Amino acid sequence: MGSLREPKPFWTDTSIELRKEIESLVGSPIRKANRVFGGYGPSATFRLYLEDGRTIFAKGAGKGANLEIRKAIPLEESAYRNINAIRPLSPAYLGSVIVNDWHLLLLEDLRKVIKVPPWTDKLAVQAVHDIAQFHLRGMAEEGEVEQIQTKGLTDNWQTIRNNPVEADYFLGLFRQERSRAEAWLNDALDRLITAESELINPNQPWGLIHKDIRSDNLRFKDGKLVLFDWASVCRGPLILDVLFFFPSVTAEGGPTADFLLPVYKEVMDGEGVRFPAYAERAAAAAIAGFFASRAGKPPIPALPRLRKVQCLQLGPALEWAAKVLNLPQPPLVHLNESNRNRAK
Repeated sequence: MGSLREPKPFWTDTSIELRKEIESLVGSPIRKANRVFGGYGPSATFRLYLEDGRTIFAKGAGKGANLEIRKAIPLEESAYRNINAIRPLSPAYLGSVIVNDWHLLLLEDLRKVIKVPPWTDKLAVQAVHDIAQFHLRGMAEEGEVEQIQTKGLTDNWQTIRNNPVEADYFLGLFRQERSRAEAWLNDALDRLITAESELINPNQPWGLIHKDIRSDNLRFKDGKLVLFDWASVCRGPLILDVLFFFPSVTAEGGPTADFLLPVYKEVMDGEGVRFPAYAERAAAAAIAGFFASRAGKPPIPALPRLRKVQCLQLGPALEWAAKVLNLPQPPLVHLNESNRNRAK
């Protein structure tokens, strides 16, 4: 990864006191530990090799952690400890240690599992099925978490309309197709703004949502989905959670929302959970707006790969929003050659 790796702390940055606390908790000395890369954030992530032969995954806040990470880790720990609905599809929670400015969660090490990409239709369908089952379970526990924060979700297209700098970031993604993109935007903005403003209408199925389902936050074990990174779990519109997942799958060479959404709806419908048409339109517009308002901005030093990932997901998100809102087909987002090397 070279310079595109996140600035994560080393195991050598940890103290003897912290290591002894971990060893006491897991019941075995630590033989060695390696940094682990995979997600897009700079959190501390280690694979611990124990003398008794086990391996454990440790993640959290440590040396150099920013305020966002220090806020996220207690939230994720609370989810593992207190929310029953996530347990069938999350790694086993083994405990946590807090020593000075370090706060590490100890989790089941998901090594002998299937990673994506590459996606297959079978894996994508399994993921959607298991997300639906989580949503059904979580409806009983929606009162255990905070309601979704709407800032940055329901106003992105309005911001692009009102702020020429924001619009320029978005239009700059289309390079030689910029004039076509500008015409498309002018034609589509009214409907996109109206749709995204309905995202949190209460007259739709709400419940527990993960709010950050992407390929780097999941694995498959024994044929079932395993989700992690639960710091953002909240109460929100269920359709938003699953539709936010689809651009990641499509951008990585997997099936489209056209193929996957009926799978989700079938599971939910079987339990009497149905979605009004406006809810799908609102989620589609909000998701496209989320990526449209971010993908073209300058890189974030602590998250060097994030803009590339957002750019990859913007294309499928725009196409889906255009379809469900009966908009003209948008031009293609510019992708350089490294972006185009999707898994087949």
